[in-house]
Amino acid sequence: MKQRGFGSLKALLICTILAIIFITGACISIFSVYSTIDNNNRSAKAYREKLEEDVMNSLKNETQIAVSIIDQFHQLQEEGTLTEEEAKKQAADIIRDLRYEDGSGYFWIDTEDGTNVVLLGRDTEGQSRWNLQDSSGNYFIQEMIKNGMQEGGGYTRLNFAKPNETEELPKINYTVNYAPYKWVLGTGVWIDEIDKLEANYTQASNDALISSIRNQIIVLILLFILMGIYALKMSNKIAAPIKYVTDKMELIASGDLSAFPDQDYFEKNLLSRRDELGKMSKAMSDLHEGLRALMQTISDTTSYVASASEELTANAQQSADASDLVSSSITNVAASCSDQNNIVGTAGETTQSFAEKMDKFSEKIFDTSNRINNTNNAALNGKDQIGTAVTQMHAIEDSVVNTAKVVENLGSQLNKIGTIIDAIADIASETSLLSLNASIEAARAGEAGRGFAVVADQIQKLATQSDESAAEIAALIEGIQQQSEEAVAAMKIGLENVQKGSGVVENSGAKFDEIVGMVNAIAKDSNEMSSILQQLNEATSDIQTAFSSIDTKSSSISAEAENVSSASEEQTAAMQEIAEASGKLAETAQELQEAVLKFSL
Repeated sequence: MKQRGFGSLKALLICTILAIIFITGACISIFSVYSTIDNNNRSAKAYREKLEEDVMNSLKNETQIAVSIIDQFHQLQEEGTLTEEEAKKQAADIIRDLRYEDGSGYFWIDTEDGTNVVLLGRDTEGQSRWNLQDSSGNYFIQEMIKNGMQEGGGYTRLNFAKPNETEELPKINYTVNYAPYKWVLGTGVWIDEIDKLEANYTQASNDALISSIRNQIIVLILLFILMGIYALKMSNKIAAPIKYVTDKMELIASGDLSAFPDQDYFEKNLLSRRDELGKMSKAMSDLHEGLRALMQTISDTTSYVASASEELTANAQQSADASDLVSSSITNVAASCSDQNNIVGTAGETTQSFAEKMDKFSEKIFDTSNRINNTNNAALNGKDQIGTAVTQMHAIEDSVVNTAKVVENLGSQLNKIGTIIDAIADIASETSLLSLNASIEAARAGEAGRGFAVVADQIQKLATQSDESAAEIAALIEGIQQQSEEAVAAMKIGLENVQKGSGVVENSGAKFDEIVGMVNAIAKDSNEMSSILQQLNEATSDIQTAFSSIDTKSSSISAEAENVSSASEEQTAAMQEIAEASGKLAETAQELQEAVLKFSL
């Protein structure tokens, strides 16, 4: 199939660069032309607006002159020099003859209701023009009056024929209201001249545009030629190294791996470059050297493989014979391991039975040790309780002694209170006697001593009550003294009993100390026995574990022996296959050597 497209990279680069230059230049030129046309249109529009603005300013200025003339006649009217009719008539006559722009410009006056006052002396003066229309159907008189009534006046655009002509042309009129006379004064100018000036301006702009386009085309052609020359040089600079590398790659693909005849040019002009072409050349050089080394290595390796395959065949046969011997020996080992497993199994069962009995004996010793420990704890608790009881008995003894002292002190205090009570009884007797004497003296005093007699009577009663209370207290104190003496006697007896109880408790504490000592000795012996049994139990467990390990290893050895026997048989078969593969490898190495010889090193 024929390949389409460019025949070389050089042509492709030239066409690509020229296409980019052409497209870029064309885009720039099109944008420049578009911008120029847009600028010309905006300039023409601005030019026309400036002309119209000048015309409108001129119309406004000329109208203001006419207004000032009318205003002068209105001043004469205000001064009384002229009547209103005379002032209007004289002003209208002057406005009718007033001209500007070399006589082409004139003024007209209409009333606010559309009646014409001044218009070049035509027959329309004095008639209504309210309903006049231009060729477009616009009521231009009404529109001019409406715009003129605005503050500062207004402009009106319309189509109107020039004097003595029938063709209607575009025109701009300016009208302004003169309020004192209710007039609307106006003037206008045809703007066909503006159209001509705009057309001339546009034509000049278009001519300049065409000249600019022509110059741009010339510049684009020159640029295209210059860039073509530049593209040719650049393509040679880029395509030549690529062509060189391509030719060398074709030689490599054909099997020619010999050194480059122009190695100096390659190193100077290609390998020294730092761009992508230099990197590509470096990669091609590395590939060339790598393939040369690879082919040389393959050639050397095939020779070695050919000789090694022969040795491998011989070694494989020897290995197969050795595997047969190993298989026979391993079979004998497996039989011996099976007998050993039976012996180890019997010993393991015996050890297991002994271990179970030792476990039961350990449990009994452990229970006994626990009971001894419990007894020891109980003895210690009893000892502690005896100590507490001794302490409490001593405390009771101290309390009884203290209580006896308190009771004795109470008896002494009661004796003192009895003495005080006797004194109170004596005082009460004397008070009773004094109150009796006071009563007698009050009776002698008669009516004057009645109040004193009442007081004496109350004192008598109080003394009697005090005497009775003292007698009761004395009786109570006597009873308390008797009970205190009995309490002191009872406390002495209790103190003797407490002292005896303390002695008994102390003797019990000494006995508990002896019991604790004996229990501790028994517990120590029990713990030593438990430790010995624990060591014996651990030794039995170690023996059992050792037998179990021996059994496991024997079984493992037996299984491994069977595996080795099977592996030996498989190895024998594999060695035979290796021998066959070695022969085929020798044939393959020979074929590879023949293929390597096709490359030129």
